[in-house]
Amino acid sequence: MKIVYFNPASRQKRYVPYDALRGSAFFRRPNYDAMRLAALCREHDFFYYDERIEGKPDVTPDIVVINVPLYLHGYVERMGRKQWGKKASVIWYGYYPTLFPEESMKHADSVVVGDVVNIWRTISDDHEHGKLAAKYVSNREDVFGTDRRIEERYGFTPVLSQLRTSFGCSCTPANKDFCHENIIYKKIVHRDLASAVQEIASTRRKMIFIRDDDFLSDTDYALTLLDRCWRYKKMWVFQTGSRLFSQPRTIPLLQDMGVRIIDLKEDWLSDHVHGHLDDKHFWRQKRREIAMLHRKRIACGCLLRLGHEEENFAFYKKLLRRLVKSKIDFIKVSVRMPIPLTRTFEQYKKEGRIELDTTFYDQWMPVIRYSTFSNQELYSWMEWFRDRFYSWDSILLRNILVSTRLGFYNSIFFYLIPNLSYRNNFLEKVGYPP
Repeated sequence: MKIVYFNPASRQKRYVPYDALRGSAFFRRPNYDAMRLAALCREHDFFYYDERIEGKPDVTPDIVVINVPLYLHGYVERMGRKQWGKKASVIWYGYYPTLFPEESMKHADSVVVGDVVNIWRTISDDHEHGKLAAKYVSNREDVFGTDRRIEERYGFTPVLSQLRTSFGCSCTPANKDFCHENIIYKKIVHRDLASAVQEIASTRRKMIFIRDDDFLSDTDYALTLLDRCWRYKKMWVFQTGSRLFSQPRTIPLLQDMGVRIIDLKEDWLSDHVHGHLDDKHFWRQKRREIAMLHRKRIACGCLLRLGHEEENFAFYKKLLRRLVKSKIDFIKVSVRMPIPLTRTFEQYKKEGRIELDTTFYDQWMPVIRYSTFSNQELYSWMEWFRDRFYSWDSILLRNILVSTRLGFYNSIFFYLIPNLSYRNNFLEKVGYPP
């Protein structure tokens, strides 16, 4: 059986024949679900088709699995079934089909609500017997294993490998309605520790990017995993929440185990920044927390979710100064975009203040309507803010401020290269996430 996994891309990222690939290779990674699915399809002909790195493969598939994000469902619909042949069974899964299965069923032979990998064996058996159902609901088998051969393909980053140790959202209640991780998995599911260690042992690359929503949500699990993998001398990149600083004894352990970059989630800064922008004590505390990581040679980034009613251009200029002075190494900026069907989304919908067309839901285009400024103004402010933070003078200034603590090696490989990669993506208008 021939199976094509199709990972569509936005126009800015899409491959164009005879042109250089768009954006920085540092952020160009294969879809993680495709690697998980490939591990289950070793006995079949599995083709991974990623629009960021290649044109349509010359293959006539039996099954086409399409990852459909919220903002690309219109594009996937317009592509239609013709390009895959009349005999191919088209299966949609992802954020859009999970939230809108009935609408998705108009455009696909079968729709998966939840994780397609966990229910793949059922889908495969039904297809072989000609009994493919119109709709499947993930049965939560929790398949984590991957086929890493996809990572070796030309066009993807040669620097790091990806890993999942958990699925699900660990955000604070105020952030759950904005978290994509909360769409597929309503509860956190952890991977078996022994299988995670085994996969890391077989991974050839030295740098591991952990894709978990919050790697330290279960601190004992995380530290045990890092401790068991110490012998493999890996370098780790992951994100976690503000609880990290309530357990300061953890930070020296993270350094000893090879952690190189930590991204702090929105609850560390975004949840408080609007009310504390002029609070010197607040920013002094943030500088101390960042310094705790820098002293252990760990680079520090933060996730910012912006787009509140009280914002204006002066707010963004002041926030930029505060962040540079605090010596933060990276920022990942997204706009407030409540997930459809959540309580926050329904409240804005009731007030008539939110865009209902999900093709705008790319985490960068404003979808909420404001009374004090237009969406175009907010877009331009956020773009200015992001571009100024990653301007040459800002990168060099911040490097000077932190290089003595990070050290020469970390300053080059875990500060300068990621910063220049962000800059490259934004200059090419690749968008968010990079």
